Amino acid sequence: MHLFGLPCPQHPTEHEFVADSATLSIVRSVITPYTDVLREPGALRFSLSALIARLPLAMVGLGIVLLVSAQRGNYATAGILTGSYVVASAIATPVAARFVDRWGQRSVVSLIMVVHVPSLIGFVFAVLNNGPMVALIALAVLAGATQPASGSLVRARWIHAVGTTDRLRAAFAWESIIDEVIFVTGPPLATILAIVVAPAAPLLAAALLVLTGTVLLLSHRRSEPPIHVVQIARSPAWRNIGLIWLTLIMIALGAVFGSLEIATVAATQDLGVPAAAGLVLALYAAGSLIGGVLFGAWNPGSTHPVRQLLLGAAVLAVVTIPFPIVGGVLPLSAVAILAGFAVAPVLIMTNYLVSTVVPESQLTEGLAWVNTTGLGAGVALSAAATGALIDAAGPRAGYALTAGAGVATLLLALTATRFIHPGEQTPHDPPTKQPTDPRLSPPAP
Repeated sequence: MHLFGLPCPQHPTEHEFVADSATLSIVRSVITPYTDVLREPGALRFSLSALIARLPLAMVGLGIVLLVSAQRGNYATAGILTGSYVVASAIATPVAARFVDRWGQRSVVSLIMVVHVPSLIGFVFAVLNNGPMVALIALAVLAGATQPASGSLVRARWIHAVGTTDRLRAAFAWESIIDEVIFVTGPPLATILAIVVAPAAPLLAAALLVLTGTVLLLSHRRSEPPIHVVQIARSPAWRNIGLIWLTLIMIALGAVFGSLEIATVAATQDLGVPAAAGLVLALYAAGSLIGGVLFGAWNPGSTHPVRQLLLGAAVLAVVTIPFPIVGGVLPLSAVAILAGFAVAPVLIMTNYLVSTVVPESQLTEGLAWVNTTGLGAGVALSAAATGALIDAAGPRAGYALTAGAGVATLLLALTATRFIHPGEQTPHDPPTKQPTDPRLSPPAP
């Protein structure tokens, strides 16, 4: 119908109203769990502070390679120095986390930052001035050993804020989303800084970011977990059988990460389209991001946390099996999206279960074992093994390791169910003003 020769506006039909309402309802159901936990006093501040503090995690390794290769023209030396940094971090971080649980985040992290930032900057100047290899390794080890475990620190703050409830799943899902943002943006940022500014710029920027983020995080005293006065001797967290199995699961998950990246680069080169590696890996990251968002928003009802872990591990095993079979960029992209989608639930629930199998006085140490040592070891070991397999038998052999790691994640999760009993742990609710942790008393006969 026309009025004065002009078309009249079309009014939405009832069907369109219903469709829009349903879409709005779905969006609201996805967003609500995150807005709920971020309304916790100071939550957004300490979470974003930790984002800044751990962005260097995705920059330092590549930054060392870019600086050393540009200065010395030797990738082997760059690999040795990067490995020294990573291994030192994997070994020392749980030790530092144990002290954090005993003496508090502010006291311990402030101390290690006094060493970390100068040693990282010192490493840069030693490379630029052609320092001896022994000095470079020593500085890399010192910087790696004092790298703050910002991911574990912020997750400990979330546990202190919301306790071990479904809200903690949403909080950990939020942190997994941030992790994806970090590891997607960190490497390109390091590369751009090295090209546009100078080869040393990524490491210097990393030092500035970790200092800024850590200062902001530690300055938020209200969200810092309390110090636990241990009245009786307690074994180190690494002797906790449940934590051991969760760390093994994270090693297998790290092997999926490490092998997938290298095998994808080799596979796309073999297909004659090396630039497609970025596309495949970006789709993998996007799948993980979407998986984390949806899993965190999912209401599991009465589904046991261990079953949630098993469900994620089972899906991961199924979707990684096709990697050594498929060929072509499009099939690889499709499988990569599915693999990324399945990774997030395993990562979220493994962190969640740590909060239920270790005492509250060992939370930071437990989280450091699974995130820094477990995941880091899996990535490093699988990267080396994948490279050797590809050299010997081609990209499909590298993807076979990815598939094997996915299946291993499921098998380890199935075995771990015998040793992980979340119901036996006292929930980690926000603590009351008590001088000690009441669960440190000897168990009743």
